[in-house]
Amino acid sequence: MNLRKKVFIAFMAFIVIPLFVLGLITYLVSQYIIGENYAEQSELTLKAVGRNLTYVLKEANYFSESYMLREDIQSVLGTGQTFDAVALTEYGRLLQRTFLSYTPAYSAALYDFDGKVFSEGKIGYRRLSYEELFRQPVYKEAMRLNGIPVWIGPHEEPELTGDGPFFTMLRVVNDKYTLDNKGILLQQFQFQELNKIFNDYDSGRNADNRYMLVNQDGLVMVDSKSELQGLLLSGLLSSSMDWSKDYDSRKLEFGGVESVVSVHHPELDRYGKMNWSVVSVTPWRYLSGKTEQVLRWIGAITALCLLSALLFNLLFVNRNIRFILYVVQLMKRVEIGDLRIRAEAASNDETSVLARGFNSLVERISGLLEEVKREQERKNKAELMLLQAQIKPHFLFNTLESINALAAQNEGRKVNKMVRQLSTILRISFQTSEQIPLSLEMDHLRNYLEIQSYRFEELFEYELDIPNSLRDSLILKLTLQPLVENSIQHGFEGIAYKGRVHVKAEDHGEHIVLWVDDNGIGIDSAVLSRLHYKSGISQSAAKLHAAAIAAAVREEGASARTGLGLPNVADRLRIRYGCRYGLWLCSEPGQGTLIRIVIPKQTAGEPDEA
Repeated sequence: MNLRKKVFIAFMAFIVIPLFVLGLITYLVSQYIIGENYAEQSELTLKAVGRNLTYVLKEANYFSESYMLREDIQSVLGTGQTFDAVALTEYGRLLQRTFLSYTPAYSAALYDFDGKVFSEGKIGYRRLSYEELFRQPVYKEAMRLNGIPVWIGPHEEPELTGDGPFFTMLRVVNDKYTLDNKGILLQQFQFQELNKIFNDYDSGRNADNRYMLVNQDGLVMVDSKSELQGLLLSGLLSSSMDWSKDYDSRKLEFGGVESVVSVHHPELDRYGKMNWSVVSVTPWRYLSGKTEQVLRWIGAITALCLLSALLFNLLFVNRNIRFILYVVQLMKRVEIGDLRIRAEAASNDETSVLARGFNSLVERISGLLEEVKREQERKNKAELMLLQAQIKPHFLFNTLESINALAAQNEGRKVNKMVRQLSTILRISFQTSEQIPLSLEMDHLRNYLEIQSYRFEELFEYELDIPNSLRDSLILKLTLQPLVENSIQHGFEGIAYKGRVHVKAEDHGEHIVLWVDDNGIGIDSAVLSRLHYKSGISQSAAKLHAAAIAAAVREEGASARTGLGLPNVADRLRIRYGCRYGLWLCSEPGQGTLIRIVIPKQTAGEPDEA
C-alpha cells in the first residue's frame, strides 16, 4: 500500500470520525446552553436601563424648567425686598403648587443672591441655608454652567443632599427676558420609578443579577438589592473598570465571587452636568452552572480523541514527519549555499522518490550556478576594464590640455612641477590593483587639484579631510578624482565668485561615507528629473542609478552638467561592491552639488562584501 492510501485511511479512522462526532455533540449542546443562558444580552439590557434613566431625567428637567420660568416664580427672586411671615407662607404654597406638584419632587428651594431662601418639601426634608450652599463646590459649578442643571446622585454630596435616596438638581435661575441671573434653584427628587426599573430587571430568571447606578469614581448611588449604596466598587472588584466607556464587560471577582461585570455609560449630557454609568453584575456560576456537566462530557470525548490521535502519531505519522523535517533541514542548508548536501532515503515508498528528486534538483542547481557565476565574473571583469579605460584617457586628455595651456604661456617652472605631479598621478592610475588605500587615493586627488589650481588660478579652493583611522582602508581606484573634475570643469563654469570643493571621509562602523561638496552652479532640474532625483540640497537624496545617468549623459551631450566621470564612477561602484553601496547625488541650480559615496570598510587582506 502506498503512502497516500496509508495516510488517508489512518486520517479517516483516527482523526476525522472522532472529531466529527465531537464537533456535532459540541454544536448541539452549545446551541442549547447559549439559548438558555445568553438569551438576554447584557448590553441590550443596560442600554434599556440607560434609556429609562434618560427619560426620568428629561421629565424632571422639563417640569423644573417650566415652573422656573413662571412669572410668579421669577417675581420672587431679584426684587431686593424683604418679606413678612404671611408673604413667606404664600411663597411656600406657591412652591407646593408648582415644583412639588411633580410627583417625584421631594423638596424645592429658591435662593436669592442677597441671601433670602424660599423652600418647601415633604415631611423630613432638610432646609439648607444660603451660606451652607455657597460653601459647596457644586455651587461654583452651577454658576459656571449658568442655567444648565448640575445633577447630584444619592450619597455623592452627603453634606448637601443628606443620606437619603435623593437625586438633587442645582441650577441658576435666569430671567426669561434678559437672561440675567436671578437666583439658584435647589430641587430634590425621589425617583421611585428608577428603583422600579432596577427591580424589574433584577427579578425572574435573572434573580442573581445586580443592577447599580454609579458615578465616575465608582460610588454606588442606587443598588437594586439596596445593599451597596454609598460604597465604592473599587473595594469590591478584583481589577479596575473604565466607567466612562460606552460599553465594557469583563469577567472578574466581585466581592470575592467570580462574576461578569458590565458597564454602560448613557448619553446624559444634554440633560445636565453628570457622569453616571449603569452597572450589572452576574455571578459566573449562574452562567456556567448548566454547562459544567456538558463540559465534563466534552472533556471525556476530547480525551478519547487525543488518545486516538496519539496512537495515530506514534504508529504512522511520526516516521513520515521525521523524514519531511529532515528534507526541510537539507533545503535550508541549500538556501544558504551548501550544494554538496544529499538526502538519504530510509524506506522503499514515496519518501525514496522524494529523496532522489531532491538530490537530482540540487545537482542541477549546483551546475547552473557554477555556469552563471563564471559567466558573471567574465562580464564584470570586462565591464570594469572598459570603465577604467574610459576614465584614464578622459582624465589624461584634460590634464595634458592644462599643461599645454601653461606651456603656451611660457610657464616653464609650473609646467615642470605639473609634469612631476602628473607622473605621480599616472603611476597610481596604472597600478594593477583595483583597490588602493584611501590615503593613496587622497594623494592622487591632491596632485590632481594642484595641477588644476595652476591652470585655473583664483578660480577655486579645496579642502581634503580624512581621519587617520581610515587612511589604510581600501577604496576603488580613481573614485574621487572624476567627481572633483566634474565639479571644476562644469560646476565652476562661468561663476563670478570663488569656487570651493570640500572632500571628506567619515567612519560609520561597517562602512565608510565619502562626501564631495561644491558651491558651483548646480545641476539643472531637467537633467535631475531624467535621472530620477529629487532636486534640492535640503531634500533626501535619491539613489544614483548608473544606467539612467549614462542615458542622460548621452542625451545631453558633452555639455551636460553631469559629465562623463560621474556615471563611470557610479557603474564601477555598483559592479565592485553590489547594490547595497554606491553613489547618491543632490543638486539644485545655484545651490551647488553634494555627492555621497558609501563603500564597505575594508583593509588589505579582507574579502569583498559584494
